[in-house]
Amino acid sequence: MTTGPKMKLSVPRVMAGLSRLNLLRYLGALASRGMEAVGKFGLYMLAARLMGGHESGLFFLCLTWVNLVSTAARMGLERAIARHIAAELAIGHGSAARRVLLVGLAWTTLAGVVAAIVTILVASTASQLLFHEPDLRRPLQIAALVLLPQTLAFVIGFALIGLNRGVSAQIIQSALPATLSLMALLVGFNRIDTLLMSYAGSFSICCVVGATLLLHEWRATMIDRPDTSGVPHEVLPPLWTTARPFLVIELTQSSLLSLPVLVLGMFSDAMIVSAFSIVSRLTMLINTILISVAMIVAPSFARHHRRLEYAAFQRVNRQTKRIATFICLPLLAAMIIFPRHLLSLLGGEFVMAVGALEVLALAQLVNVLLPTQDMILAMTGHGKTLLHLNIQQLVACCVLSAILIPTFRLMGAAVLSALILVQGRVSFALAVRRLLPEFTLPARQAQS
Repeated sequence: MTTGPKMKLSVPRVMAGLSRLNLLRYLGALASRGMEAVGKFGLYMLAARLMGGHESGLFFLCLTWVNLVSTAARMGLERAIARHIAAELAIGHGSAARRVLLVGLAWTTLAGVVAAIVTILVASTASQLLFHEPDLRRPLQIAALVLLPQTLAFVIGFALIGLNRGVSAQIIQSALPATLSLMALLVGFNRIDTLLMSYAGSFSICCVVGATLLLHEWRATMIDRPDTSGVPHEVLPPLWTTARPFLVIELTQSSLLSLPVLVLGMFSDAMIVSAFSIVSRLTMLINTILISVAMIVAPSFARHHRRLEYAAFQRVNRQTKRIATFICLPLLAAMIIFPRHLLSLLGGEFVMAVGALEVLALAQLVNVLLPTQDMILAMTGHGKTLLHLNIQQLVACCVLSAILIPTFRLMGAAVLSALILVQGRVSFALAVRRLLPEFTLPARQAQS
């Protein structure tokens, strides 16, 4: 381990060891995430200003509902598709990668349609009995239109990740929908119904763009080639075997993000929900950057693990940690030092959430220091371990939400989210170190 001055995060130090192609990928990914960050921040800020606290609170409840139900509709297949496509192409099995893609798209399309129908049917009951907001019924029914295109956009994006097209994937999944929705808001779609329809249209456009990219890769990349590596490789399980733990994992992770908002909606008015949603999504911009880095290196993790390339795996892991720290620490510092100034940009009514923003930003510091650990577990076949750790998080979240949110409302939701985030990051890192010592320890220790 290096010590002393060498630990300083200078630009040459961070970029050391990156090939020109990898550097371009990182820069492209960060540019797409910057586009997403601007789009989302602008969307949330203008929605809060133009629609007011009550209507923007209903809008955020709809987005939370859609994200949770869409996650269930994907059935864990998106990460399984990414892993299988990358692993099959690593040894030249193009036809197997094609089958994975077709099966995944077919099942998630069906599930997305079912999810939209169910949302329309339960909208009235959920708005009255769950959230005690009768005004939520109509927006929730309109939000059902988002479910199918959002589900397919994420599945297509993960397929592109498996094809080593991480930048394109991130544009389709996150950057383009946020930017198009912001543009719709700017040109006058500033009511909750029109904004939700614009959101659905944005994801539909992304599906078309993503399908075009997949068609190109189908012809150019997903073809059978001889395996010339000459190294042993693992035998992949069936797609559904890989997907089953990811279904619970993805649903659990989405629940961890959604539960604080949903429970807060049961005990507080829409204005409080809107304030918490704003600060939560602001700090989640750090997650956005870390996910960007993780998606870029995900196929490398799968490829190096299958080929048992210890040194290459370690090198990629080190690079991601340096880049994550180099980019995210200044953003976190701004959130911790200037929280009141940031929230005042959204309107004076949101300054009440200053303490919540500081708590969530401090928790994100742990996230920055331990990035991509869950992606490593996912891409190396340790889905069951990731599943167990996520379930532990969910249990803790359910117990603490019943205690903290009814008692402390806004601050209770912030402390809950912070504790669950720290629990996850630490447990993922410990699991990676325990299960993959050859890939994560220094080469000298791994060989001993």
